[in-house]
Amino acid sequence: MKAAVWIRRAALALCAGTAAFAAGAAEITLYEHSGFGGGQLTLRGYTPNIANTGFNDRASSIVVTSGQWEVCTDADFQGSCVTLTRGEYPTLDRRLNDRISSARETGSFGENRGSYNDYGRGSIELYGQPDFRGRSLQLDRDIPALAAAGFNDRASSVIVGAGTWELCSDDGFNGNCRIYAPGRYADLGYGMAREISSARLVRAVRDAPAVRGPGSGGAYVVPAAGPGRIILYRDEGLNGRSLAVSGTVVDTTRNGLWDNGATSVYVESGMWTVCADPNFYGACVNIGPGRYDSIIAAGLGRPVLSVRPTAAEPVAPVRAAGRRDGIELFEGVDFGGERFATERDVSALDRGNFNDRASSAVVYSGQWEFCVDFDYRGGCTVFGPGRYPRLGGMTHKLSSVRRLQ
Repeated sequence: MKAAVWIRRAALALCAGTAAFAAGAAEITLYEHSGFGGGQLTLRGYTPNIANTGFNDRASSIVVTSGQWEVCTDADFQGSCVTLTRGEYPTLDRRLNDRISSARETGSFGENRGSYNDYGRGSIELYGQPDFRGRSLQLDRDIPALAAAGFNDRASSVIVGAGTWELCSDDGFNGNCRIYAPGRYADLGYGMAREISSARLVRAVRDAPAVRGPGSGGAYVVPAAGPGRIILYRDEGLNGRSLAVSGTVVDTTRNGLWDNGATSVYVESGMWTVCADPNFYGACVNIGPGRYDSIIAAGLGRPVLSVRPTAAEPVAPVRAAGRRDGIELFEGVDFGGERFATERDVSALDRGNFNDRASSAVVYSGQWEFCVDFDYRGGCTVFGPGRYPRLGGMTHKLSSVRRLQ
């Protein structure tokens, strides 16, 4: 069906590369106002009911970054439906404006299109001996202490059936950690056999099927050649542990590669803003393609702790007086009623007597995953820094929250 909308095709180049384990996927961003302003919702998967993300009937402009998408005015792809190809749609006609309730990628990425409802599900089987022998333990969710299941320091081989898993040598996902993508691992590799004490599904903002942003009223800016890619190194001279980045990272220390940031970088493509403090505070410099053996000598003065494409919409954390991190959930809309604040992951909000009570939220820093079931399950949406006076279809449904970045 041909869209009766005003269309200006844009040369939206795909990223030069993606981080490890990030599969190719389609992506569409819905904006609250015409001209790509206001709040926004980025979708990367099959989403039969946008109301679950709190963004139902709000879209007035769209950017299709990759893939081909069908958007519909009713849930479950009912009502009036339109297929949109890659490009910008700064205004929508009366059929779609403030009426979009479901969206799905229509086949250009095959089985990689994913599903909003399946996000965060995985399975792994741990075996007590190499080559998948001996006693085994099956998991389908995070377990911070394998001792509780009688399997501490016992795993020697694993089969990852679904999802990407992080296995760690200490309780609470600490110590030496290694990531395992789907597949069969007859041995766990050097330093990991019979050392595993905790296991969890890896979830990242770049993989989340639904990501909310409050918007700043500014217009969307299309990078001239895509966001590109930058490689951050722990040591000067492009040495030491490294991190490949193709999008925004608000705090590089949360990737577990270093405590004090990156001291040298290599920009493969694109223009990048690198900053000395998390969340783009402190000194910042813009750098283009090339090798920077010492980011301190390049003008930043200190190691890199946050990075984003220069053309991207800036991240603007909202902070209350005296509060510098975490989130607050409010019982009423517009930040009214009782509140619940946390700077740490909460797998069950009933522990704080706040299960199924939140109607609005403030994210002070970081990217947080809000889920409707305990243990970060059920429908989940990632919320970036900002103020959310209404949670829409997620109102009175939140049961767990955790920080992804």
